[in-house]
Amino acid sequence: MMGWLRRRLPAPMAAPETAALRAARRRLVAALMLLAMLTLFWSPAAGLLGGGAFALFLALVVFTAFQGAFWISAKNAADDAWLLSGEWRDE
Repeated sequence: MMGWLRRRLPAPMAAPETAALRAARRRLVAALMLLAMLTLFWSPAAGLLGGGAFALFLALVVFTAFQGAFWISAKNAADDAWLLSGEWRDE
């Protein structure tokens, strides 16, 4: 099975993850989890926070959009640079 896969995927699919990319990915996952929890428990959150629940929801949506755009852009640039450099051949 591995020989078949190696013939079809001669290069690794992604560059090694740097500390900055790992931190950005973790922030994105955490924001998505908070957004999911806020959505799932909207009634208790709205009762506890009042109008602040909607502001928190909007803040999480905006943060997630910007963090996601930053992370995917940085990850694609790192992958492209790594694949074009040929460093993956040394692994």
